[in-house]
Amino acid sequence: MSRLTPHLARAALATAWLALAASGAVVANPAPGSIDQRQTCLACHDDLAASLAARVPHAPARDGQCTACHNPHVSRFDALLQERPAVLCLECHADLEPELERAHVHAPVAEGRCADCHTPHGGANARLLTEPRAELCGSCHSELAEWRARPVQHAPFAQGSCAGCHEPHAGDYPGQLAKPVGEVCATCHRRDAGFTRAHAGYPVERADCRQCHDPHASARAGLFRKQLHAPFEQGECTTCHALAGSSDPFRTRLPLAELCGECHEERVTGSQTAMFPHITGGGADCVDCHNPHTADGAALVDGPVQSVCLGCHDPGGASSGAPGRHASHAELDCTTCHTPHGGERPVLLAGAEELCSSCHEHQHSAAHPIGEEVRDPRTGVPMTCTTCHGIHVAPYSKYLHRSEERELCVSCHKKFGGGR
Repeated sequence: MSRLTPHLARAALATAWLALAASGAVVANPAPGSIDQRQTCLACHDDLAASLAARVPHAPARDGQCTACHNPHVSRFDALLQERPAVLCLECHADLEPELERAHVHAPVAEGRCADCHTPHGGANARLLTEPRAELCGSCHSELAEWRARPVQHAPFAQGSCAGCHEPHAGDYPGQLAKPVGEVCATCHRRDAGFTRAHAGYPVERADCRQCHDPHASARAGLFRKQLHAPFEQGECTTCHALAGSSDPFRTRLPLAELCGECHEERVTGSQTAMFPHITGGGADCVDCHNPHTADGAALVDGPVQSVCLGCHDPGGASSGAPGRHASHAELDCTTCHTPHGGERPVLLAGAEELCSSCHEHQHSAAHPIGEEVRDPRTGVPMTCTTCHGIHVAPYSKYLHRSEERELCVSCHKKFGGGR
């Protein structure tokens, strides 16, 4: 459709205005302040009638103050808003501005996406939430669906009371917890004699409850995590710890590597004696990766393998979000390629070229020659897969170091570059 000329546009606007005036929706020559904004706006925006009549109204909409948020003529912002949504909301909700300075800010808040959670005109839910709280949180946090399928659920979670533990906008503690973990739990779980007996007399109120209990849901009674360490499951705390009544009850009987080696001798010794050690051989502790009590992952790994590894090893994609960088190779588990306790190859690789060919069989039967017989003319070292491909960090598709269109090949094959 061709654009109206300025003359025709003015004529069309005048015609529309006269039609509204004739219907009684507006006054043709209103006195200042006499326009019924609600009635005037609904003459065109009748789809808003239901939200304006909702059980929980937004105050400006309820009071017919449409221009408190919208410019009736022109705007640089969507929906003719007077300002960007976050700035506009803070004009009335100034008490929320300090929230932006807290340590952990909810992503929609940090990005000014207020309407992701709150309806701007009116709705059925308290605080103008677009959905009941539990459903609203689950619209982004997909893990809630899996937790709801577990047979044992923490009461606040089962009741959809996310805000019982978490701050909805921002908090000072990880996960936007309202208080430190122990204090959050203590609001419901009294630290009485029964609590002490259940924990074999150990003063666990000083510990992080999440080390043993899932705060949302579990398949085990007591909200214990999926995997239990044998001494913990059998209630034999003194296998590893000092007596509960001692001055330092959580002290381990021996340094961690020695203590773990009493049961896991082969694993600990192998790490300590490997040409390229990891964890115990490198001066760190087993508990840097493993939870000594309970965990959801196999081998008591303290979280998803990739997140545990990236706690120390961030190759660029996990925290920085830099484009063209990869946190893992083809979404594989890190231990597919690396031996987690130590190995005989640099960067703990589980194999050399055969490691790549175990997945990329066709490519290695028809690709560029590699091996001791083929030398990289730039370095003189044997050609390997990583001569052309990165494993974690690569700016081009197929994890290539350079563009496959031309740049990659002519970096070695100079005579084909032709100076072009």
